[in-house]
Formats: sequence, structure tokens, C-alpha cells
Amino acid sequence: MALSPGARIGPYGIVSALGAGGMGEVYRARDSRLGRDVALKILPDLFAADPERVARFQREAKTLASLNHPNIGGIHGLEETDGVTAIVMELVEGEDLAGCIARGAIPLDDALPIARQIAEALVAAHEQGIIHRDLKPANVKVRDDGTVKVLDFGLAKPMEVAGVSSSGSQLPTITSPAMTQAGVILGTAAYMAPEQAKGRPADKRSDVWAFGCVFYEMLTGRRAFEGEDVSDTLAAILRGDPDWKALPADVPLPIRTVIAGCLTKDRRQRVADLSAALFVFDHRAHLASAAGSSPRVARVPLWRRAAVAATVIFVALAAGYAGWRLRPAPSRPVMRLAITMPEHEVFTPGPSAPLAISRDGTRMAYTASARLYLRTFDQLDATPVVGVESPGFASARVPFFSPDGQWIGFWEAGLLKKVSISGGAPITLCAISPPPYSASWTPDNTILLGHGPRGIFRVSGNGGSLERIVTVEDGQRAHGPQLLPDGRTVLFTLARTASWDEAEIVVQSLESGARQTIITGGTDGQYLPTGHLVYGLRNALMAVPFDPASLSVRGGPVAIVDGVARQMGALSAPLQFAVSAEGFLAYLPATSVVTPRRSLVWVNRQGREEAIAGAPLRAYTHPRISPDGTRLALDFLDENQGWDIWIRDSQRATETRLTLDPTADRAPVWTPDGQRIIFSSVRTGRNALFWQPANGTGTVEKLLEADSQIVANAVSPDGKRLVYRIGSGNVGGSDLMVLDLSDGRPGPSPALGIGKPRPLVQTSFEEHSADLSPDGRWLAYQSNSSGTFEVYVRPFPDVAGGQWLVSTAGGSEPRWAANGQELFYRDPKGAVISVPIGPGATWSMGTPVQLFEGSSFLFGAALTFNARTYDVSPDGRRFLMIKNADAPASSAPARIILVQNWFEELKAKVPVK
Repeated sequence: MALSPGARIGPYGIVSALGAGGMGEVYRARDSRLGRDVALKILPDLFAADPERVARFQREAKTLASLNHPNIGGIHGLEETDGVTAIVMELVEGEDLAGCIARGAIPLDDALPIARQIAEALVAAHEQGIIHRDLKPANVKVRDDGTVKVLDFGLAKPMEVAGVSSSGSQLPTITSPAMTQAGVILGTAAYMAPEQAKGRPADKRSDVWAFGCVFYEMLTGRRAFEGEDVSDTLAAILRGDPDWKALPADVPLPIRTVIAGCLTKDRRQRVADLSAALFVFDHRAHLASAAGSSPRVARVPLWRRAAVAATVIFVALAAGYAGWRLRPAPSRPVMRLAITMPEHEVFTPGPSAPLAISRDGTRMAYTASARLYLRTFDQLDATPVVGVESPGFASARVPFFSPDGQWIGFWEAGLLKKVSISGGAPITLCAISPPPYSASWTPDNTILLGHGPRGIFRVSGNGGSLERIVTVEDGQRAHGPQLLPDGRTVLFTLARTASWDEAEIVVQSLESGARQTIITGGTDGQYLPTGHLVYGLRNALMAVPFDPASLSVRGGPVAIVDGVARQMGALSAPLQFAVSAEGFLAYLPATSVVTPRRSLVWVNRQGREEAIAGAPLRAYTHPRISPDGTRLALDFLDENQGWDIWIRDSQRATETRLTLDPTADRAPVWTPDGQRIIFSSVRTGRNALFWQPANGTGTVEKLLEADSQIVANAVSPDGKRLVYRIGSGNVGGSDLMVLDLSDGRPGPSPALGIGKPRPLVQTSFEEHSADLSPDGRWLAYQSNSSGTFEVYVRPFPDVAGGQWLVSTAGGSEPRWAANGQELFYRDPKGAVISVPIGPGATWSMGTPVQLFEGSSFLFGAALTFNARTYDVSPDGRRFLMIKNADAPASSAPARIILVQNWFEELKAKVPVK
């Protein structure tokens, strides 16, 4: 798509063309909002018509936007206008390195600063888990002030080789639709590593190879590997060697050794990290002097010179040459690798990490897409555990290993279970609902469960009854219990506010109950056998020396891993990581936090779907239809604006953002007159209910504030009472409460006389998702008092007048029909069930009948803020459902970062004295 000067893409006006190629056109453009010039890279028409490639293009750009380094060309954002997709990039003035080399070899003193800046850019990218894949002189800009900018990090998108030039001097970027899979050739041929040429996956050592090619070319003015066409070039890479005699005589031996190490064909023997090159650049004079380097060294075979240089470097490091202050080399090498998840797999969200590692570090379990997976590290792929596949709210989560690594514990469908790693049916240990926040399995075969507002429980690894061992106060949550080596003290996280960053790491004696705060401001505390306490703060993993005997920290905390993900959509939540006792670290990088793509659909009573025109794919959770059926109140997570409530006009197909606070505003409820929206928020620093006019005018008013999570469920038909759920009552569980909204005048009014909240249904179990009948006589709700969630009905407001079981074999999320003659609910598989309701003041009901299957639609109250995930039109003929899209929209493909022998790095960064 060629654009002429003066054309516009959003706020960007085209000034001139900068270049074009197989991957698209690049233009200079003027940003009318910020008054600056930028570079726009336009996705080619061939790719713009492919939704999969556009989605990958967008995800890649979002990932790269996280890079912030002076030697990396920045990405300002994505612009999509009238079907045109453009990446908005920093405009880097100056000549590209290919143009500099075209004039001849670059002198060593000029080449070294360029090489250093390229290496620093690559090191910074590799630390974030990003591989360039297409480093070449044309992707390096040299500004007039000498600053180097590396461009196009991973932005080369799929194109076919056929039909492009294959000349050795202007080789195209070669890509394939599956850019990260084996069997794919990526990058420009002359700079490909051997493994890329063979179609094998690229890693950071592939960038190391390309760096060696570029550095060699700068110093010699010629390519390290050349051929008449693509095939010849690839053959030279696989079988040939560079002409080492072409390197100028003044290139010292250490620099030659770096280039040779980068261009080693076996990547196991290749320089593993470009930080090694930076070290040599800094100390090349010392190394060259110690090696007796001279201009005549070019006559010595390269392998011999490399061996001499390696010996000199080793001796220099061992002796602390020239006062270099280096940490001792670890006894075992620290190795990092990334596992990229298949696009259809999405980690199961929740307050606990969706992954666990066995004690010996040989196996990993994780929960994703309603399945429990086991990955043994001597195998290439993860395997779903047979017999564990419950949809929605009931899906498997909270994985953890037994001390011997032979069992995986997990929660599923209201039950704590375990399954053998060698196969077999899962074994039920106990009933527990909702899912625990976290779990750990102690050496004496006891499982500890952090159950949030309920405290900490334990149960035998063989199964049995739950026993509460730690009690917390109202408004507090317990998470991440770990038994310390003395066997008498439990370490855990205690959250007192809505923010996990304000939580505390505490220890408590199981004998005396005495509690002591160890860390203020942190979560996910874990004691390691190295003598460290690690914990999370914001997106960093922190470490501090810790003495389990005296229960005291020794020294200040140090950030050891940055960019760790938190729970999906949460501004403050536990970190998603796991550490094995043998020093294996696994974590989800922040770029792997997935925002689900979901669609809104109408479904009739026969299950026929009708898409809602113009409704974008978003992370919808609790849709609510206005009483007159003309508007929808929607709460969803927007990656740029946070979690807010929007009002959609169904007739005009327009949307207006209702709530504007940066904190999460969720779970909307209409008042019966359709004039106001009640919602949950923590904008005051505590859990609270607010309401405001649905038309966006007027002010936001606080109705109620509490220490525990509170969610509005329903307003009585006369508008005088609000039924809501509170996270924990005086006797535990979650309870249903009622709040008077009126001061005696008909209906709600701006001058409210808010009454005192009073209990409605208060037990030791979980009660939530309440709804009131249209005549105000009946309260429907779900409860797990029988061991699993069922739907019940009581009289309202005199709830003590009776209780009737409505559902059969499980039920949740009840919703009354507007005529009061039906009550709907979801069965454990998500199907929508209809129950006929008799008229009159005496309760009577018919037989439940399934209307349509619902496993493809979102459901599960505990998974989604303990509130209903669907709604019913006023005429009762259509259901507003949330359907998961085929693939998630995220800032990057979901990944797990694995670090082997991580304890060596931990001990080096945080010494224990």
C-alpha cells in the first residue's frame, strides 16, 4: 500500500517515504498530537488480510514496547485506521550500517563503539526474553552523534521466499508463517546461524552468531559468508568458514577470539551471551598485553590464537588481574530457557500461581485452558493429565507436588484432589470451596492450604477432614503457607487491605499461636534452603537473608528478578512464580499476562446464537440488561484503561465509558427504574459499593464500605433494598446482606437515608449470586452448604420462613424471568436450566428443564468476582451470554521462563553471611 505525502493514518500525517521492502513500507510522518516526527511501518496488504498475522503483528509490537534502552529504536504504539495497521516507531535519523560498510571496511577504533552499542542492545533484549532473529547491518542505524540504534526487533513478519531476489548482495528477509516453530527458516540468509539455516528454533545464541557476522563485516568490508544465491549462502554457513586472513592486522587477539567464538557453528560451544563480548571490549588492552598480541599474530592459525587468548583470559580472571572485582564463578552454570505456550492455551487466572515445580526440578505442572498439564523436562511437550477437564469455574487450579514428586495435588470442582504422575484416576482428598489461594505439601505428608479470608487449613495427604490452624480477622487474607524446618512454625502472607503490595510476610507458631511480622510490604514469602527469604513486591522477586532459628532477616532486600507477572487484570496481586528446593525457578513474565478475548452473543431458548453487531472482543465478565431492555451495563478489562463499567446503547450500537477511576470498577447492577448503576470498587482503599447515574451525569456516591470484598447482587422491585454479598461474615464463609436504600420515600432518591446493613443469609458456608423475584417475594441464591453449589430459594425479606432446593445435581447463578414464572440457573457444565415457578404466596415449582448447552460460554461465580456471568432479556426469549474467542489477545504469547541452578545466582547476588 503506497501512501502519498499528505495522507493520514489517525493523527499521523505522511511526510515522505523512507523505504520499502518485502515486510512493508516505512514512512516519515508527523504526529499532530505531540508535534514530533515518527516512523510509520505499514503492514503489507498481503498480510493485512490475514487476521492471524495481524494478531501476531500486534502482539509482537506490544511485547517490544516493553523494551526501553538507548540503543534500541523505540516503539510508540500501534495505529489501526480504516483497515490499515501501522507500527508507530521512533524516527532515527542517520545512515544505516549497511551504507557505512558499503564505503569500505570500518577502522577498528570506529567499529568497536558501534559493536559495543549493538551488543548492549542485544543483551538488554535477551534479558527480557526477546530475540531479534534478523540482525543485519541494514537494521542498525548510526546517528551523526555516534549513537547506535538497533531496529526491527522481531518485527519481520511472514512472507514466502518465492518471487523475491536471491542475489547474494541483496538477500531478502526469509520468514515463514510459523515464526517460532521448528522447521522454519528466519532472518536474512547471510546472517543466519546454522541452526536457523537448518530450520531449527532460534535462541539468543542465534543473535550472537549474527552479531559476529556484522562485526566481521564492519572490520573487513565483506560478508563472513557469501554465495551467488540463497542456497549457496546457506551452504557456506553450514560448511564453510570465514576468511580469517581478511581481518586487518591491527585487530587484537581478544577481539578476534570474540568474533571466532560468536561464529562457532555448534551453538553449544558458541559464546552463550554477549555480556562476554562486552567484558572483552572493556579489558581488551590487558588481555592483548597478557597474550603478547602483535600485528604478526595474523600469521598464527586462528584456533591456536583462540586457545592462547582463552588461557590468558582464564588466568587473568583467576588471579583477579588488574584489580578486576569479579564474583566467584558459580559451581554450576545458571541456564535460562523459555517455554512458549501454544496460542490456544491460556493460563488459568486466580490468586495463586498456575504452575508448580517438583522438589528435584525434573517436572513441572501447570493449569491452562481448563486442563492440568504435566511436563517432564526430558520430554519436549507437556501432557494433559487424564481425567482432569472441568470447564469454567470448576476447572483445575492450584497445582502443587508431593515432597517425593510422585503426586500432583490440585483443586477441581469444589474438591481437593491428587493424581499420580504415572497415571490413574484422580483421588479426592477433601471438599473445599471456593478454591484455596495456595497449597504446599510438607515432608510429614500434610497439605497446608491458604484459604484467603478463612485462614490456613491442613489436611492429610491421604485425605480426611480439614483442620483450621490459622485464623485471620475480618478483612484479612492468608496466602502461601509454608512449614519452616522446625516443624512448628508456619510462614505465610497476611493481606490486610485491598492491595497485596501492602501485605505482610509473617510467621506464626502452631503451638502458641504467637505471630510475628518479618516483612512489611510484600507477598508470596518463601524460605529457601540457601538461607534466603524470597517474596514479591510489585513485579519484582525480592530476596533477603533469613535465619529460621531466630525468625529474623539479616540485611536489606535485593531485587533479583524483575518483570514477573501478577494475576490477570489485577493492579495488585500475588506474583506468578514457583521455586523448587533444588534451585529451579519458574515464573510467568509480565508480558505473558493474558487478557481473554470474549464476545457478547444473544442465545435463544433453543441455543441458536446471534452475534451482537459492533461489540468488540473484550474480557467481559458480568453483563447486565437494563430493565427496559435498551441498554447493557458491561464491565471488562481494557489493557489501556483498566477495569471499568461501560454502557452500551443496544439500539444505536454505541458505547460510553461510565466509570473513570483508575482502580477496578466491577459487577454492575441496575436499579429497577433504570436510572442508576451500583458497582463494586476499591477506589477509597477499601472494598466499597458505589452508585451513579447511568447516563454519566451527576456524581458518584458511596453506599457502603467494608474490610471484606462486597458485591451488589440485586435491588428489590420497589428500589428500597439492596441485596449484596460480603466476603466473610462474623462466622466465616461469604454471606448475603441487605441494605436499606430509602428513607421512607418511594424509591431511591439523591437524599438517601442509608440504613444499617443487616444479615440476610449468614452461615459458615458460601452464599452469593442472589436475585430477587419481580414481585419481591422470593430470594434465589447459590450455596455450598451441601458440599457442592446448589440453587436455593427463601422468602424475602423474611428468609427464616423456609428454604427450598431448586437445582438438581449442582447449580449456580440463578436469574428470575421478568414475568416471575421461571427461574433460570447454570448447571455444573454451564448449561442453562429453566424451572417453572407457580403463582401465589406459597412456594411451588416444576421440574427443571435444560434449555441449551453452555460449556462454550463463560460461567463460574468464584472465577468471576462471585457474580452472575449472563443475563436474560425482559421478554425471556433471549439470553445475553459471554463466549470465549478462539484465541487470547495478549501483550505477547504466553511463556514460562525456567532458570536452572538459580540458587547459584541467588547466592552471588545476595550473600548470606
